[in-house]
Amino acid sequence: MNCLLLSNNGIALNLPPSLGGSVANYNYMLKLNMIYKQAVVLPSNINNKEVVMLGEVWTTGNMSNKTSANTLHITWNNFNSSVELHALSKYYTANVKIKVEKKFNFGNIDNLQIMLSSWQSGSANASAGWNLNDGDRLNPRANLTLYWN
Repeated sequence: MNCLLLSNNGIALNLPPSLGGSVANYNYMLKLNMIYKQAVVLPSNINNKEVVMLGEVWTTGNMSNKTSANTLHITWNNFNSSVELHALSKYYTANVKIKVEKKFNFGNIDNLQIMLSSWQSGSANASAGWNLNDGDRLNPRANLTLYWN
Protein backbone atom coordinates (compact mmCIF):
# COMPACT_ATOMS: atom_id res chain seq x y z
CA MET A 1 0.00 0.00 0.00
CA ASN A 2 1.28 3.41 -0.96
CA CYS A 3 -0.37 6.67 0.01
CA LEU A 4 0.34 10.34 -0.46
CA LEU A 5 -1.40 13.09 1.51
CA LEU A 6 -1.35 16.57 0.04
CA SER A 7 -2.73 19.58 1.89
CA ASN A 8 -3.44 22.77 0.03
CA ASN A 9 -6.03 25.48 0.53
CA GLY A 10 -7.31 25.26 -3.00
CA ILE A 11 -7.49 21.95 -4.81
CA ALA A 12 -9.96 22.70 -7.62
CA LEU A 13 -11.54 19.47 -8.79
CA ASN A 14 -13.65 19.07 -11.93
CA LEU A 15 -16.28 16.62 -10.74
CA PRO A 16 -17.40 13.96 -13.24
CA PRO A 17 -20.99 14.21 -14.55
CA SER A 18 -22.04 11.36 -12.24
CA LEU A 19 -21.19 13.61 -9.26
CA GLY A 20 -22.71 16.82 -10.60
CA GLY A 21 -20.16 17.92 -13.19
CA SER A 22 -19.23 21.19 -11.50
CA VAL A 23 -15.95 22.48 -10.08
CA ALA A 24 -15.50 21.85 -6.35
CA ASN A 25 -12.75 23.10 -4.05
CA TYR A 26 -11.15 20.81 -1.50
CA ASN A 27 -8.50 21.30 1.17
CA TYR A 28 -7.16 17.73 1.28
CA MET A 29 -6.31 15.01 -1.20
CA LEU A 30 -5.14 11.48 -0.37
CA LYS A 31 -3.90 9.04 -3.02
CA LEU A 32 -4.23 5.35 -2.14
CA ASN A 33 -2.79 2.29 -3.87
CA MET A 34 -4.73 -0.51 -2.15
CA ILE A 35 -4.28 -4.28 -2.01
CA TYR A 36 -7.01 -6.72 -0.99
CA LYS A 37 -7.45 -7.22 2.78
CA GLN A 38 -4.62 -4.82 3.68
CA ALA A 39 -5.64 -2.15 6.20
CA VAL A 40 -4.91 1.49 5.40
CA VAL A 41 -4.75 4.10 8.17
CA LEU A 42 -6.37 7.42 7.26
CA PRO A 43 -5.58 10.88 8.66
CA SER A 44 -7.80 11.84 11.60
CA ASN A 45 -9.28 14.90 9.87
CA ILE A 46 -11.22 12.67 7.43
CA ASN A 47 -13.45 11.35 10.24
CA ASN A 48 -17.12 12.36 9.81
CA LYS A 49 -16.41 14.17 6.54
CA GLU A 50 -18.06 14.01 3.15
CA VAL A 51 -15.52 12.56 0.73
CA VAL A 52 -15.24 12.41 -3.04
CA MET A 53 -13.55 9.18 -4.18
CA LEU A 54 -12.23 8.90 -7.74
CA GLY A 55 -10.09 6.20 -9.30
CA GLU A 56 -10.24 2.61 -10.42
CA VAL A 57 -10.54 -0.89 -9.06
CA TRP A 58 -9.64 -4.17 -10.75
CA THR A 59 -8.89 -7.81 -10.05
CA THR A 60 -5.72 -9.67 -10.95
CA GLY A 61 -7.65 -12.94 -11.21
CA ASN A 62 -10.54 -14.08 -13.41
CA MET A 63 -13.88 -15.32 -12.10
CA SER A 64 -16.80 -16.93 -13.90
CA ASN A 65 -19.29 -18.45 -11.46
CA LYS A 66 -22.67 -20.00 -12.18
CA THR A 67 -24.29 -19.19 -8.84
CA SER A 68 -22.31 -17.11 -6.34
CA ALA A 69 -21.22 -13.56 -7.09
CA ASN A 70 -18.76 -11.08 -5.59
CA THR A 71 -18.78 -7.34 -5.06
CA LEU A 72 -15.88 -5.01 -4.23
CA HIS A 73 -16.09 -2.49 -1.37
CA ILE A 74 -14.06 -0.21 0.85
CA THR A 75 -14.96 -1.35 4.39
CA TRP A 76 -14.38 0.04 7.87
CA ASN A 77 -15.56 -0.52 11.45
CA ASN A 78 -15.21 -4.32 11.17
CA PHE A 79 -17.34 -4.52 7.98
CA ASN A 80 -20.22 -2.62 9.63
CA SER A 81 -19.70 0.31 7.21
CA SER A 82 -18.80 0.21 3.55
CA VAL A 83 -18.99 1.92 0.17
CA GLU A 84 -19.49 -0.23 -2.92
CA LEU A 85 -16.88 0.11 -5.67
CA HIS A 86 -18.27 -2.55 -8.04
CA ALA A 87 -21.71 -4.12 -8.00
CA LEU A 88 -22.41 -7.80 -7.37
CA SER A 89 -21.16 -9.83 -10.35
CA LYS A 90 -20.54 -13.47 -11.24
CA TYR A 91 -17.90 -12.48 -13.78
CA TYR A 92 -14.59 -10.66 -13.43
CA THR A 93 -11.86 -10.38 -16.05
CA ALA A 94 -8.32 -9.97 -14.78
CA ASN A 95 -6.73 -6.52 -15.09
CA VAL A 96 -9.82 -4.80 -16.53
CA LYS A 97 -10.06 -1.39 -14.84
CA ILE A 98 -13.44 -0.43 -13.34
CA LYS A 99 -14.05 3.32 -12.89
CA VAL A 100 -14.88 4.53 -9.36
CA GLU A 101 -16.76 7.84 -8.89
CA LYS A 102 -18.32 8.15 -5.42
CA LYS A 103 -19.39 10.85 -2.97
CA PHE A 104 -20.19 9.66 0.55
CA ASN A 105 -19.73 10.39 4.25
CA PHE A 106 -17.27 8.19 6.14
CA GLY A 107 -18.93 8.84 9.49
CA ASN A 108 -16.83 7.78 12.46
CA ILE A 109 -13.99 5.44 11.45
CA ASP A 110 -12.80 3.20 14.30
CA ASN A 111 -8.98 3.25 14.46
CA LEU A 112 -9.05 5.30 11.22
CA GLN A 113 -8.58 2.05 9.25
CA ILE A 114 -10.19 1.12 5.93
CA MET A 115 -9.72 -1.98 3.79
CA LEU A 116 -10.35 -3.10 0.20
CA SER A 117 -12.76 -6.01 0.63
CA SER A 118 -14.84 -8.48 -1.33
CA TRP A 119 -18.30 -9.75 -0.36
CA GLN A 120 -19.49 -13.11 -1.70
CA SER A 121 -23.22 -13.77 -2.14
CA GLY A 122 -22.92 -17.50 -1.47
CA SER A 123 -24.47 -20.63 -2.99
CA ALA A 124 -24.77 -24.34 -2.26
CA ASN A 125 -21.00 -24.69 -2.70
CA ALA A 126 -19.83 -21.29 -1.47
CA SER A 127 -20.28 -19.50 1.86
CA ALA A 128 -21.69 -16.00 1.98
CA GLY A 129 -19.67 -13.26 3.66
CA TRP A 130 -16.72 -10.89 3.61
CA ASN A 131 -13.17 -11.69 2.39
CA LEU A 132 -13.65 -15.38 1.64
CA ASN A 133 -11.81 -17.68 -0.80
CA ASP A 134 -13.29 -16.22 -4.00
CA GLY A 135 -11.97 -12.82 -2.96
CA ASP A 136 -8.49 -14.32 -2.60
CA ARG A 137 -8.85 -15.77 -6.09
CA LEU A 138 -9.95 -12.40 -7.46
CA ASN A 139 -7.10 -10.57 -5.67
CA PRO A 140 -8.57 -7.04 -6.02
CA ARG A 141 -6.50 -3.88 -6.31
CA ALA A 142 -7.47 -0.20 -6.28
CA ASN A 143 -5.93 3.16 -7.12
CA LEU A 144 -8.13 5.77 -5.45
CA THR A 145 -7.91 9.46 -4.69
CA LEU A 146 -9.95 10.92 -1.83
CA TYR A 147 -10.85 14.63 -1.59
CA TRP A 148 -12.36 16.39 1.44
CA ASN A 149 -12.42 19.64 3.42
